[in-house]
Amino acid sequence: MASRRDSKIVKLTFTGEQAVPPVQLFSILKSKGVVVPGEVDALQALQGRNTYDLRFTSDVTRQKGVTLLSGVEGLTVTPYERSVWVTVIHVGLEVRQELVATVLGRFGAVKAIKMCSYAQAPGVFNGHRQVRIDLKQDIPSFLFIAGHKAHVRYPGQPRTCFRCGETGHEAKGCPKKSVGAAFVLGMIPLLAQAKSCAHSVGRRDMSFALVPPLMSL
Repeated sequence: MASRRDSKIVKLTFTGEQAVPPVQLFSILKSKGVVVPGEVDALQALQGRNTYDLRFTSDVTRQKGVTLLSGVEGLTVTPYERSVWVTVIHVGLEVRQELVATVLGRFGAVKAIKMCSYAQAPGVFNGHRQVRIDLKQDIPSFLFIAGHKAHVRYPGQPRTCFRCGETGHEAKGCPKKSVGAAFVLGMIPLLAQAKSCAHSVGRRDMSFALVPPLMSL
């Protein structure tokens, strides 16, 4: 199953040799009871013959649409998986997995977390964390986690300013003089938790609750 952050999007694939243009697809949608426009707000042709991404206006209308279209002959409807693997680097070895999960949990439901190891030396951790998360909103390119400026990466992530955390410009052209919310998030709200974890500073985090088997990058 392909990965897509927006759960309202489904993939439509028509079998057969005859081309299915958008106007014909709209007719199919309407004939099955899908309100166009109204319940659908975007249709994008994908690479390959007769393949489209269709976006509904809500999860409720998506569920309805998938049900209505499931009986169309020659049409395969594939909902996208919502979860992605998010890679977090430059987080100290002493930072607990639970703290990383708490910070990223502000952007969606965390399903799993693991610390990666070197491919050349399996079992020797490199400090990178990978978090499986059902994204509800995009994550800035960086966050402060327990005092560490962590860089965050995942497929399809919008590029954000390293100063203010907003999109549309880079740090060298940032119009803001003050630090943005991306700095505050993961820092100030978690100070109390950081204090409660102070006893573990300097020790490697070996707690792997929620952690699947380690994988090398």
